Amino acid sequence: MDEAFEVITDVAEISRLNKQLAKQLRGILRHKESREITSPAGHRTGTVYFEAPAGSGVRAWSPRIESDKLLNLVLSADPGSTKWIEITVQLNFPAGTYNRRMAGAFVKDGSGDVFVAHRGKLTKGNAGLPKNKVFREFAASTVEAADNGKTSRVILIAGLKDPELADRLWEFAEEAREVATRLGEELHGDGQSQPTRGAQSGGAVIARPGGSGGASGKDARDQKPGPPAERLLKLRGYFDEYSGEGRTKGHGGGKRTVEHGAVVRDLEHSLRSEGSSQKAQAIDLAIVAKSKVNLFEVKTSTRPTDVYTGVGQLVIHGECIKELLGLAVKRYLVLPGEPKASHCRAISGKADIKVVTYQKKGSKYRFTGLK
Repeated sequence: MDEAFEVITDVAEISRLNKQLAKQLRGILRHKESREITSPAGHRTGTVYFEAPAGSGVRAWSPRIESDKLLNLVLSADPGSTKWIEITVQLNFPAGTYNRRMAGAFVKDGSGDVFVAHRGKLTKGNAGLPKNKVFREFAASTVEAADNGKTSRVILIAGLKDPELADRLWEFAEEAREVATRLGEELHGDGQSQPTRGAQSGGAVIARPGGSGGASGKDARDQKPGPPAERLLKLRGYFDEYSGEGRTKGHGGGKRTVEHGAVVRDLEHSLRSEGSSQKAQAIDLAIVAKSKVNLFEVKTSTRPTDVYTGVGQLVIHGECIKELLGLAVKRYLVLPGEPKASHCRAISGKADIKVVTYQKKGSKYRFTGLK
């Protein structure tokens, strides 16, 4: 039952876990300064702990305890400077009385491991961003968890006892800021979706195959591919059809879900120069290039059930996307090692799927077989 996630709602336990988180971070961030911290809501003076006493863009953290919340401001700044520090992301937890308004959460999986998580509450300027769009960008590490009689979606960041907790937290913070910037541009003031990550601006009709504004069957295959912006918007529309289907249960427990999210993030970083990228619940990563779409499905084990599921997702969504966009589709199954030989032959044969393997080197994942 590793995939049974539960948000910890006891405020005394939340306080204890927050102290444990603080102890972890204080062990890494040892240089202390009093600095001005700014946000769209205003600014205040706070204690900031830096990873080093000098440098540029040094990882930093500012904790604070208030009557109704436990604040953890994740920062990146220059030690010794007089410049105000902008908050990268907030990871605040409820105090006094439990509530879901705070962005942070502690989540327990079925094996009892505790994870630091985020509720998808991001802002750009003074405006909150649509949570469904935030979760779309973090689909690889988003799970559903029981939450005081309700079900909440949360993004798993790292295990509380993970020695790489700080690395995971700042990687999440940096990605969250990228996501906030991207979604702010996407909403474009009028709430209408706009292209992202390298796609040129321009309107497009988002339509499913066979629906109004779209084409299906032979018509779709014969039509010329639209411009990059239109292709990306159509692809996003297709994926969004699946965003509410089924339950987001994770990938075999909290540790594997965190690993899955990290692999997808590093994979996207290594490929973002090759085209516009799209993440979704239906498929882990799609790279839309000029004349083709590369689809990637990541699995954190080579168990037959994971391999079968990954192949099925790639085949079905690949054919639908080929019909929708009129582009060639190349499929990649990303695994921590080679599957059994007979499966490998079948995957690369009629299924026409390329196997990519990954290994962890330091805090990053490296990939073999992308070229």
